Amino acid sequence: MSNKKPKLRVVGSNKKHTGTRRKSATSKNTGLTDKQEAFALAVFEGNNFSDAYRLAYDASNMSAACIHTEACLLVQNPKVSQRLEVLNADRVKQQRMLALSRSDFVLKQLTDEATNQDNSDGARVRALELLGKSVALFTDKVETEDKTERDAESIKAELEARLNRLLG
Repeated sequence: MSNKKPKLRVVGSNKKHTGTRRKSATSKNTGLTDKQEAFALAVFEGNNFSDAYRLAYDASNMSAACIHTEACLLVQNPKVSQRLEVLNADRVKQQRMLALSRSDFVLKQLTDEATNQDNSDGARVRALELLGKSVALFTDKVETEDKTERDAESIKAELEARLNRLLG
């Protein structure tokens, strides 16, 4: 054996290295890759899992069953499922805010109608009525009280008599 060491040199390659993950600004916050983020957004927009996978990944050489399997595995990824939960929570929050702003708008308009002296008396009264209904001011309460005094035996006998009549 000789003590000669082999000469090694680094050779560059034109091939794209697939082991690195490029992350966008949004993905840095969530810990997702760009493709995982695209998948989550596609699902959030209403696509089914397979279609979302096709949109986010190159699935041209994959069978439908394989796409379905990969999409299901991707949804089970904790980071992806957490991102979907955050997106849905944001949607619910926005819908709640929109509903509140609409109700605020309606109540403001009704208040303006009720206080506008140029409106007819009927229009102002109707606006006030609707404002009152919005705060449950005109809900009717009906209280009933059973004043008949019966003991348990008489109630039991009455129920048995009704059952016998119904069953014949």
